[in-house]
Amino acid sequence: ETDEERTNGTAGRNTHKKSNNNNYNSTNPNPFLACQLEFRMAEEKEEILCVSTETDEETILFDNTVGALQEILLDPKFDKLQTDFLDKNCDEFDAESKENKLSYTRIFDEWTKLIETYIDKELQEKVNGYSSEKFMKMVKERPDEVTGDVFDMLMSLSDFEEFRGVILAYKKSKEGKGINLLLCKDSNAKN
Repeated sequence: ETDEERTNGTAGRNTHKKSNNNNYNSTNPNPFLACQLEFRMAEEKEEILCVSTETDEETILFDNTVGALQEILLDPKFDKLQTDFLDKNCDEFDAESKENKLSYTRIFDEWTKLIETYIDKELQEKVNGYSSEKFMKMVKERPDEVTGDVFDMLMSLSDFEEFRGVILAYKKSKEGKGINLLLCKDSNAKN
C-alpha cells in the first residue's frame, strides 16, 4: 500500500485506468498478465493502472464499461444530443408548479429512450463483452463503485425527479438565470 493508494482510496481494491489507445477490447485472455504488463509499462510514467493483481473477468468488464461510459459522457456528440433534446423540450416544464403535466411523462420517456439507445450503441462498439443487462446487474451489485457524472446520468434515466431537475436547470440557464451545467462540463474538459 503506497501513499498514493491511500490518498486516492485505491488501497486494497482492484483499480484499472484505461490505456492511451482508447480500446477497451482486451485481446489478452489472462487479465493477470495484462494487468502486470500495463503496470510495468506505466511504471515509467508514474501512473498506476492496476493496483491489485487479483481480478476476475466481471471486474474487468465493469471497469472497462464505466471507463467507456465516462468517455461517452464527455464526448461533444453526446453533449450536443443532450443539449438539442433539452433545448427542444425545456419550455414545456414549469419550475413554479409542483404539478406534473401529462406531457412530462412523454418527454421523460423520449429522453430515456434517446439516451439509453445512444449509450448502449456506443458501449457495444467500445467494450468487448458488454450487454446492458450484464452492466445493470453489476451496477446493482456494486452501488458504491458508480459515482459522479456516471451515477447522475444513470439516475436521470430511471428517476423522473432527477430528470426534471436536469431539464429545469437547463431551462434556467437558457433564460440566463442559472449556470449551464452542460457548458460547465465542456469548459472543464478543455482545461
